[in-house]
Amino acid sequence: MVLIRYPQEKNDKEIKDKIITLENTAWSMNEADETFPSAPNTYVTSFVLLQNNQAICHVCIRKNILFHMGEEYLAYGLSEVVTHPDYRRKGIASKMIQRAAEFIKDQKPDISIFTCEQNKVAFYTRGGWEQIPGACFVGGTKEKPFRSDHLNLG
Repeated sequence: MVLIRYPQEKNDKEIKDKIITLENTAWSMNEADETFPSAPNTYVTSFVLLQNNQAICHVCIRKNILFHMGEEYLAYGLSEVVTHPDYRRKGIASKMIQRAAEFIKDQKPDISIFTCEQNKVAFYTRGGWEQIPGACFVGGTKEKPFRSDHLNLG
């Protein structure tokens, strides 16, 4: 297995295609985006684990500026965490999210946040993340905002 860090500026089509192929194993074609990164304005880097020339685990790191009560906060978080079905329940994703957390800490953000499906909260808390009960995040665009609690995300 080979772990690579894939920064946005690298723009390597071969790695992008491997990431998209992996994401398509987890999300239906309706949910999966055939482009990578899906939101380049927030994309920082990815950690991709390769075996036999295929991506078997991927963790994307995003950043953005959050505004709250007139203050700006530099926020980093996880996105597009996915492990190929043949490699699940082997501790691979846990190690990858821990590596991503180390990277995020090195960036010295004001806050580190993300959302996940409710049934995955325990997985992320075992990986060192903490759930904020009752938190609701608003994402999307000004034209099409969405609330994390309406999507059953924690």
